[in-house]
Amino acid sequence: EIIAHLLFRARRTETTFKINCSVSSQVRLIGGQLIMSLLLLVIVGVTIVIVPAAEANDLARGFGDHIDWKSMDDGLTLARESGKPAMMLIHKSWCSACKALKPHFQDPANEITKLSKHFVMINLSDDEEPKEEKYGPDGKYIPRILFLDSQGEVDVDLQNIEGNPNYVYFYSEATEVVASMKEALRKMPPQDFDPHAEL
Repeated sequence: EIIAHLLFRARRTETTFKINCSVSSQVRLIGGQLIMSLLLLVIVGVTIVIVPAAEANDLARGFGDHIDWKSMDDGLTLARESGKPAMMLIHKSWCSACKALKPHFQDPANEITKLSKHFVMINLSDDEEPKEEKYGPDGKYIPRILFLDSQGEVDVDLQNIEGNPNYVYFYSEATEVVASMKEALRKMPPQDFDPHAEL
């Protein structure tokens, strides 16, 4: 509505100029040009703000747009450079258990979100699943969450102790994910992180 109103005003100003070729109508023309310039600035500004936000969330895939998800290569590189541990989520787009896990990551105020700032968060879907056996220590079921040190090595001892003992990297509840995230931070604290103060 605002854009339509501004366009209407700009057109009306131009029409006024054609009818009255006086000093005041010239001022109105300048005003119309100003309105058109501002309108163009608003459209460009909105585009600049919206496009990067959409690109930044491409890796979320429903697991919390506010979480800073990375691809595998970028995530492992960032973990090495930052000294942070990585949390790797492996899932499939067609998997019902994966879809059921998504809501636990979607609240920007929940504990998973807060803890995620201390990790490099890696989100892998479908054919992005790594083929190496170390990324499926007890099988290739999905979803599974693995914790890696800053050098990219999987810590096989960081498991879902509240879950199914046959699938120890399978998570279905937020409390399970949070418990493992906290344990990972105790075992592999990032630089400048005090687990006693923050956990």
